[in-house]
Amino acid sequence: MNERKRFFVTGGMGFIGSHIVRNLLEKGCEITVFDSFIQYVEPSGYDRFANPYNRLKDVFDKIKIVRGNLTDSNTLRRALYECQPDYIIHLAAMPLANLANIAPEEAKDSIISGTTNLLCLLQELSSLKKFVYVSSSMVYGDFEMIPVKEEAIKEPKSVYGALKLCAEIIVKTYSNLYGVDYAIVRPTAVYGPYDGNKRVIRIFLENALRGEPIQVKGKDVALDFTYVKDTAEGIILAALNKESSREVFNISRGEEKTLLEAAEIVASLIPGAKVECDEKDSSYPSRGTMSISKAKRILGYSPKYSLEKGIKEYCEFLKERLGGQ
Repeated sequence: MNERKRFFVTGGMGFIGSHIVRNLLEKGCEITVFDSFIQYVEPSGYDRFANPYNRLKDVFDKIKIVRGNLTDSNTLRRALYECQPDYIIHLAAMPLANLANIAPEEAKDSIISGTTNLLCLLQELSSLKKFVYVSSSMVYGDFEMIPVKEEAIKEPKSVYGALKLCAEIIVKTYSNLYGVDYAIVRPTAVYGPYDGNKRVIRIFLENALRGEPIQVKGKDVALDFTYVKDTAEGIILAALNKESSREVFNISRGEEKTLLEAAEIVASLIPGAKVECDEKDSSYPSRGTMSISKAKRILGYSPKYSLEKGIKEYCEFLKERLGGQ
């Protein structure tokens, strides 16, 4: 019998991380979650979906959880030594582009210092087969082509995108210096259950469920909306596939939809919902479809959720937990 694969997931209590943990459990893996339990939410009130306890409370007895910050070398080293992971999936970082612009020093510590500190310890792990860095589509800035491919020009328009791109370079450089195998994944426009950061699909759904208008800021703005379960599966495939070595992958639905189309899908599910349009937010890059042909060819990645299917499942999740209010 094959031994259980050991995973070390930084940021495993977060939005995407918690879905990765559940997916890995279904695959029969042994999991150590390393998380600071920092909640990147607006200070305007309690958000049950951002609470790490609520995300994974039903599987706490099946995973090991270590509370720690990636900048704390001693705690991190002990956790890695005890886990002896076969695979590391690194998500822990400030997850909000807007917040990174407001608090660039905190973003730098989270994205750059934390990643560098983790990489410096990897040469001590003889068990490690693959290190997966979860980056972002924000590294591209304005998409130079549609669909955008992994080798496209990268001109970030935000502090967040710039720091994520810097971290990618650090990962590649470290790998070349010390022989640590890696894969880099770039998700985009992720939505779904337990999003604690008020991303656009959640805002649309909550407004409609509360009887408020769905406010669309830029009806022609197009995004490659990706359901979080598809994102989680793509990241895990990048870890497990031997052909992913030293490769970079876009992980998305591979199909752009406008904000207006997304709002209309939400409105079709909630009787009485009204859609209102406003001017676009010019601070965000111009995006659209990401090419996932490389992920399909090498990883066997095949997203399961259309925007219609994903929003419907997410709507049911919110209805149950918000009581339709």
